[in-house]
Amino acid sequence: MLGALSPAERAAYERHLATCSFCREAVADISALPDLLARLDAKEFAKLLDPTLTAGDHPGASLRDMAAPAIGRGKRRKAFGVRVLSSIAAAILVGLVGIGVLAWTRGTTPAGAPTGPAVAMTRVEGSSPVSATVRLTSTSGGTTVELRCSYHGDQPATLRLVAYGPGNEQEQIGSWQGAPGTDFRMNSPTHFGRGSLSRLELVKSDGSPLLAYDVP
Repeated sequence: MLGALSPAERAAYERHLATCSFCREAVADISALPDLLARLDAKEFAKLLDPTLTAGDHPGASLRDMAAPAIGRGKRRKAFGVRVLSSIAAAILVGLVGIGVLAWTRGTTPAGAPTGPAVAMTRVEGSSPVSATVRLTSTSGGTTVELRCSYHGDQPATLRLVAYGPGNEQEQIGSWQGAPGTDFRMNSPTHFGRGSLSRLELVKSDGSPLLAYDVP
C-alpha cells in the first residue's frame, strides 16, 4: 500500500495473501493508513511533538521565525521535518508490530494443545492428479490445518482447501495455483474447532472434490 516493495516482492506477497488469512486481516487493518497520512495536518501534528514549534500557541513565534536568518529557518524546518517523519515512521512501526504480534498470537498453539500426526488425504475419484497430507493443530480460535500438497497434472489448475463443520457449513481456508510437478505447503486456520471440524476437501476451481479427509 505504501509502495515499499519491489515488483518481485509485491508479486510474491500477493501470492502469499491468497493463502494466508492472518496477513489478509492485517492488510485490511492498516488499509486506511495511507489515506490518514495524506490528510495529516502538519501544524496540528507539530503540537503533539512540541507546542513551541507552532505559531498558534505562541503569537510571536511566526514573527521571530521571519526575523531569523534564512539558515536558521532552514535548520528548524529540516529538524521539524525529521521529527515529523520519525514520529510517523514510529507510529507505523508500532502498528505493524502490534498487528504482527496479534497474528503470531492467533497462530500460536497454546500450551498443551494436541498436535496430530500428518495423515494422507484419500482420493474421492479413481484417479487424481493431486496427493496431499494434512496435520491438525488445536488453537484457541479453532484449528490450524497444515497442508502438504503435490500436483502431478499436465496443466496448471486452481485448487482450494475447504473445511466442513456442523450442518454441512463450509469455509474455504486456502486457494493456490497448482503447477505441474510442484509441491505446495500451507498453514491455514479454520474457525471450526476439533470438536466441530468434520471434513476437509481439496477441490478444483469448479468445486469438484479431488481429495478428502474425514476428521475422526
